[in-house]
Amino acid sequence: MQTKLSNAEIDSWKKQYSGLLDAINIGFMLCDPFYLFYDVSQTFLQMVGANAEEYVGHYVQDYFSPEEFQQLYEIVELLEIELKKNKSIDEKKYYQFEWYWYHHQTREKIPMLFTGAVNTNAEGEHISTYVTCTDLRVQKQIQAELQQGKQMLETILFGIGDCVTIYGPTGAKLLSNPQGAEIKGSSQDALLHLKAGNRKIIELNVLGELRKFEGKIEAISNSRGKTLAYAEILKDITDHLKLEKQEQELKQIRQEMNRLNLGFKIVGDSRQMRNIFDLILRCAAVDSSILILGETGVGKELVARAIHSESDRKNKPFIAINCGALPETLLESELFGHKKGAFTGATADHIGLFRQADGGTLFLDEVGDLSPVLQVKLLRVLQEREVRPVGGDKTFPIDVRVISATHQDLEQLANQGKYRRDFYYRLAVIPIVIPPLRQRMDDIIPLARHFIAKHSSRNKQSKKVLNLASQQILLDYNWPGNVRELENCIEHALAMSNGSTLEPDDFPSKVFYPKSENAVVGNTEIERNTVAQNQAALPKASIDPEFGLKPWELEEKEDIEKALIRNKGKRNLTAKDLGVCRATLYRKMRLYRVNI
Repeated sequence: MQTKLSNAEIDSWKKQYSGLLDAINIGFMLCDPFYLFYDVSQTFLQMVGANAEEYVGHYVQDYFSPEEFQQLYEIVELLEIELKKNKSIDEKKYYQFEWYWYHHQTREKIPMLFTGAVNTNAEGEHISTYVTCTDLRVQKQIQAELQQGKQMLETILFGIGDCVTIYGPTGAKLLSNPQGAEIKGSSQDALLHLKAGNRKIIELNVLGELRKFEGKIEAISNSRGKTLAYAEILKDITDHLKLEKQEQELKQIRQEMNRLNLGFKIVGDSRQMRNIFDLILRCAAVDSSILILGETGVGKELVARAIHSESDRKNKPFIAINCGALPETLLESELFGHKKGAFTGATADHIGLFRQADGGTLFLDEVGDLSPVLQVKLLRVLQEREVRPVGGDKTFPIDVRVISATHQDLEQLANQGKYRRDFYYRLAVIPIVIPPLRQRMDDIIPLARHFIAKHSSRNKQSKKVLNLASQQILLDYNWPGNVRELENCIEHALAMSNGSTLEPDDFPSKVFYPKSENAVVGNTEIERNTVAQNQAALPKASIDPEFGLKPWELEEKEDIEKALIRNKGKRNLTAKDLGVCRATLYRKMRLYRVNI
């Protein structure tokens, strides 16, 4: 019974197959059932750097350590047993496995794919094994590079967001990072519409906590621009938003502290004045031109001085001039200076206010009264940052911050062609509109107390107080002359008072006996634009009608609105219903902006 190949059979195999296998660059081994090499192909010998004499007549175990051969034997033996069993029913004619072979010179481990086929005789006995082998070094290198590229891609994709999910063009989920399972749970669907550039803020419940995510869709395309997949990226911004909120709160606290420590004292507790204080601090941090708008007597110069005193120019001059108080020729000389003999009376050189204010601030009050000629000359100064004295032929550079003010609506005048539009825009880089006193009732009593203290100290009098009746008449009056008129009235009352308390009849008769609740409307153009311009200069949150209201104030506002509705808008009945006087009702309605 034959269990091995004869020499004739081996020679026959060489003639039929050896040349063919070498031609297609596949290694080949012919072995007996006990792993003895009958023959090996030239391709195999080239792979391992050996010659035929080093293999023919040798056993496989000669090329491995006992431990290595035992591992290989256990693999092959199981495969051959399975193959012999299946071969009997023509199910499978070969087996495959990956192993390695040592290079004879370098001892490099060469990864190979081995394919074995068991040959049997007529009695079904194992007489030989054909083994082909393919060098896998190139494939392994490619696989390693692909795996490295995959890991790099995953690192990039998963590093750009807390939850990254890759979807195919049809919306099928392809891949997701580990964090995604915690954030999105078992959901397979995209949370955003799969369109490149799509963005959305999403709230998700993560482990019992409501968190916010910034979601976006990125398209993954090939070199031809064809979209292969979409990446849904969710970045947790909850902590970032909390930090932003905390920073904003700290900023507001710092602004409030700065406001309370303004170098130039301005009195005001209303929301409108708090907004003005914020604007003062912001404007002090930059060097832009500022236009202060407001009715006569609201304190425009006071705001200008506050901006200067809080800026880096505070140690340099602050010079103010009323542009409406001087004729054109004299105003030009005052601003730009003049040379000796430039006009009649010019007996000496005069450097002018711009040069006097160098490094500091020049406050131009009532710029609405400037002539067109002076508007042109001032525009050039603001643009070129240099002045030429009247009668001179030399220009001088200046470093001056210009703050201007007016009670007129310059924008409307510019639209009507009565004021140079380019000059207006140069002046009003930052507009600040100061509301009239009647629009900020909460400031009346604090201002009155401030003026009482101021004039009592000046006149060396003991400090007097306002009784409730006096406070009420001050709140009921419309104050056409604004803060200036209030100060004059307090000074009048202090002079008329005989006691320690200011009584209603100590005040001027126009305040004690006003002709009409609506007798004064003031400068309607400025009043009309006050809110709009201040809104443009402040963040939206700062001009919200209910911004800054305390909970009890919101509740009080709601009670007033309900009472007005209940009494069909009748003020007298509403005041009685709420248990307050009509003047208090009007004041509260103005404070809370109730328009029922």
